[in-house]
Amino acid sequence: MSGFVYTGATADEIWPLVRDFHYSARSPSPPRHAFAIRQTGGIFGDTGLPVAGLTYSQPVSRYFPTEAVELSRLVRREDFEGQLSEFISWSLRWLRANTKTPFVLSYADSTHGHHGCVYQATGFVYVGATARGKIGFTLPDGSFIHARACNRRFGTNGIGEVTRLNPDWVPTYGEPKHLYIFPLRQKWPTIARQRGWAALPYPKPKAARPLDAPGTTGREAGATPAGRSSSQVAA
Repeated sequence: MSGFVYTGATADEIWPLVRDFHYSARSPSPPRHAFAIRQTGGIFGDTGLPVAGLTYSQPVSRYFPTEAVELSRLVRREDFEGQLSEFISWSLRWLRANTKTPFVLSYADSTHGHHGCVYQATGFVYVGATARGKIGFTLPDGSFIHARACNRRFGTNGIGEVTRLNPDWVPTYGEPKHLYIFPLRQKWPTIARQRGWAALPYPKPKAARPLDAPGTTGREAGATPAGRSSSQVAA
């Protein structure tokens, strides 16, 4: 697969991919690092159009240390068929070499048919699934509003208050999310002991097609890396 390079990126460069090809259509906040697979272009061949991207952000959950990062967006164009597991591995090597990040975490959202195949292919450790929880509300016309949008609009996403203001809105619950961990500057036994985790067998796919399968849209899942340390994608 010639004609593409791995580079650092800005969150603004990744945003069009998230807007057009990620199920959330929403940027994570606050991003810390961003990376892209680009078409070759420019004097040094590393300023072409991004065809895939990922971002690492501060973990949303307060349960995790602020020094850790969450792989918060992983997305690609529908017409790009490159291996995203190789891309993730490249970004993890950069983080290990250039930051003091103890570990990376990421979720695979079973509500959207994901079980984490791309994380399994990259060597992440599977530690379990979150509980099924409320993700928002379904409106009478069939549209959906996310709990975070309710926070911005009403100052809360609590069922009692939101349904008091909107009696015909129906609370909507999502399926569990699979949690994966990738050790960087901290060794897995230390992480497991401190967090009370154990490595569990990988979950199996249902009807979902893996992110590494050709033709699959990346819908999983900051400071920009110094310069544009690029790497040619293997042919």
